[in-house]
This record gives sequence, C-alpha cells and structure tokens, in this order.
Amino acid sequence: MARVFIFLVVSLSFGASQDLTTVMNFEKFFRMEEELLTLSDLIVKQELRSHEEDVHQLANITGVLENVKAIHKDVGRNVVGYISHPINQFHLTRRLYHNWREILQHILHSDTCVKALKVKLQNIEDNVPSKDVFDTIASTISALQRYKSFTIDQIMNGNIAEAKPLQKLTLADAFDIAQAAYEKEEMYYAIEWLKYIVDEVKANRISDIDDQISAAAVFHLLSNAYFKAGFIKEAQTTLADLLRFDPSNAAAKRNLEYLQISKVLANPAQLKPKTPSKKSRRLYEELCRSEEKTIISKSSRLKCVYFPLRSPVPYMKSDVRAEVLNRSPLIVVFYDMIDNGTAMAISYMGHKKLMDASTVRRYSDVRHNAAVYDTTYWKWIPNLQTKFSKLKLSHFPPVLFSYRTFNIGTEGELMNNELAQKDQVMGVFISFLTDSTVGGELVFPLSKIKIPVTKGNVVFAEYRARMGICPVYFGSQWYGSQTLYEKIQPEICPLKQRIPRFY
Repeated sequence: MARVFIFLVVSLSFGASQDLTTVMNFEKFFRMEEELLTLSDLIVKQELRSHEEDVHQLANITGVLENVKAIHKDVGRNVVGYISHPINQFHLTRRLYHNWREILQHILHSDTCVKALKVKLQNIEDNVPSKDVFDTIASTISALQRYKSFTIDQIMNGNIAEAKPLQKLTLADAFDIAQAAYEKEEMYYAIEWLKYIVDEVKANRISDIDDQISAAAVFHLLSNAYFKAGFIKEAQTTLADLLRFDPSNAAAKRNLEYLQISKVLANPAQLKPKTPSKKSRRLYEELCRSEEKTIISKSSRLKCVYFPLRSPVPYMKSDVRAEVLNRSPLIVVFYDMIDNGTAMAISYMGHKKLMDASTVRRYSDVRHNAAVYDTTYWKWIPNLQTKFSKLKLSHFPPVLFSYRTFNIGTEGELMNNELAQKDQVMGVFISFLTDSTVGGELVFPLSKIKIPVTKGNVVFAEYRARMGICPVYFGSQWYGSQTLYEKIQPEICPLKQRIPRFY
C-alpha cells in the first residue's frame, strides 16, 4: 500500500506560516512523467507512421524517451522505493525541469497532426516543475553536508540509509547543485561542489561535462563564487588555472586583469557555511545537525509519570505514561498513545485525501496538509480525540475540532507559531504516524529540545513553544496535528496559571 507522499514544505493547522512556498509531491511528479512519456511516445509514433520523412524532427527526442522508458522499467512497481531516495527525487525533478520542458516545447510548437494528444500535453505543461522547484530540491542535496555531515564523495555515490539510488549523480548534476547554492548565496557549498568538479576536470582533462556544460563555465562560476565570498586571491588562482587549461579564453583574461587592478578588499576570514541571522533558525539547524537522538531541557522530569486524567471518579489511577520535557512552555511526550492499526489507518486516510486532490486538480495546486474526517465504523480519529480530551492539561474544559495529517520530506520545516494571539488556544498535539527513517525529529529550538520519531507517541506543546521538524532524508514521515482549545466562559477571567501543577 503506497503511502509515500513527499513534500518539501508544510504548514500546520495551528496557525503556522512559512518562509518558503515551494511544495513538492514526488508521487505526483512520477505520475506526471508516466503520462508525459505515454502521450509523447504516441505522438512520435503516429507522426513517423504518417510521414515518410521526419518532417517535424521528432526523431531527435526519441533518445530521451527511450532513456525514460528504461528508468520506468527498472522502477517497475516499486515507485515508493524509488521516490524515497533523495538522489532519485533530484533526478526525477531534473528530468521534468530540463528534458521534459524541451520535449514539450518541441512538440507543442510543431505542426503535428495528432491534435487531441497535443491538447493533453498542454494541460500538463503549466504544471511541470519550475526553476524554483528544481533549485529547492538541488539545495536539499547539498544540505546533506549541513545536517548529516556527508562528504561530496558520499553524496555522489548516493549511499544513504544503506540504500543506493537507481543512478548516481553525474558531474552535470553536481554543477546544477553548485549553481543552486550559488544563486541562494550559499557560497561555502557552491565552492565545495565546484572545487570537486574542477578537480575531476583537471584529473581527466574534460572539456565538456556530459556534453552539456563547458569546463570553462565551471572555472568561471568558481571564480565568481570566490569573489562574492571575498576571497580575491583564490578567484585569481582559479582564473589562472583556467588559462593554463584554455589559454585562449578571453573572458578569463579580462576577469583576471580586473581582479589584479581592482581595489576590492580580500576577506581574511576562513570560508564557513553561512550562519542564519535568526536565533530560532540557527538553533533549529544545530539541533537537527546534532548526532544525539534525544535532547531535553534542564527542567525535564527525567522519569515517566502517569499523567492525570479528567476523570469523574476521584483518585482514579491513570494508565497514560508521559514525560514532562519542559515546564514553561509546557512540552510533554505521551508514550504509546496510538496503536499500530490506528496510525496506519489515519496516515492512509490522509494520503488518499491528498492524492485525490492532486488527481482532481490535474497536477496543480498541491495541498500539503488535509483535515481528515473519519466516518468509518472503527472511528479511529474520534477515539483518538477522546483520549486527548481526557488528559488534564488545563483547568478549563477542552474543545477539539478537526484532526489534520501532514507529511515532511527533505526540506524539513521550522514553523512560525501564531497561537499566542488566540486566547482560547491551549496548544497542539503532534502524533507520529509512521516508523522512523532518517531524520524527521520534532525540535523546539528556543527550549533546546529534540524528540526522536517513535511511531505511536504523541507530543503536546503549549501554544508558546516554537516548533520545527528536521529534514527527512529517506522516504518521508507522516504526522498528525490536533489543536487543543479551552472552553472559557466570557465572564471568567483566564487564570495566569492555566496549567495544573501535576509535576
């Protein structure tokens, strides 16, 4: 049962907003490529049968179609396994952005006889991944260095979570990754990747990289990256290397002369990755980068407690095991709140709703989270909401509305929580609905807390807690979110201490 539905950005139901707006669903991308392949192949075959000569020059694209056919044949029915690997995600997005855009333009601008099939291609054309989407997935590959301390050699080989990609990265792929880092002004990663390519070019005397990029373009981009980072001497050395490699390169001569006579001050500092300016983002990256699975605050209760319930029976013993990880704002982890069957059912319902929405919209306007309404006989979600409402987290009666599911992929997410502006919001429950893969930990940067993914556990966070989820670097993780409201009567002034002192 396929339930890998990978996005790079999510927003939750409890008022989160995000800096990025790029949302990627790789299952949708794979379906899109299958349909593009089928339609394009039919058009080419029909045209070649209709004319004795290749009047529309469609034979030029048959090589690309055959390559894509071979990839889909190798994937077979294991689509979930294919799109789980970040290198495969990169290659899928790259094919759609580079190859399929060119094929679509060629077919749609030619006067082919198969008009009906062309109309179907036109419907898909506007939803093929844009440059922003491609740059975002390229950036997540270089981010493996930041979060997982992978070397470029390791990333090029693609051995992540003991799984290998269908195809390894090529030097042309590495150049795209470097260019994306350069455009995002991540000069440290741009320079690292470009140096790797230059070393390969020098060692193997490569003039054109995969017949797509000239070696001179790599040297020029590396020189520009050094210049932007303030390393003038290194920029001059790179241009000098290019002139030894290609003595007639006029652009390299001009740039080298400019650097020699310019009065630009060199940067004496060591080249390092750019540090985020915002404290919350900096702490988020530190927590996600840490090799420790669990990080808790000094105010944590370092042992499990039986969490008090809203029981009409006095002194009724609770069977809910929990640990208070932070007192203010309150962060509690509840153990084994969701059984395996319930977790599978909820994640399946969320996956189905999102995929149905994607199909109806013809690959556009992908929704990244969904309210799941459980009308089944088993009532998985109502029963889970009943469990939540029994927990004595507040002096006031709880109110629960829709339960939402969402999915995190290789970008991760740091939410900007706006719950503090709503008086009757107590906090949010975050449920872990799938088994852990690589990454996906729940983090609270300002409280310096990191919670590993454990299927069935639920984390409650008070509204003041700033929350984030680390990037997932293999497959994807499913989560559930349930906002907890308090039913406060208008004539009652909310207590300063809203939370019972149960610890």
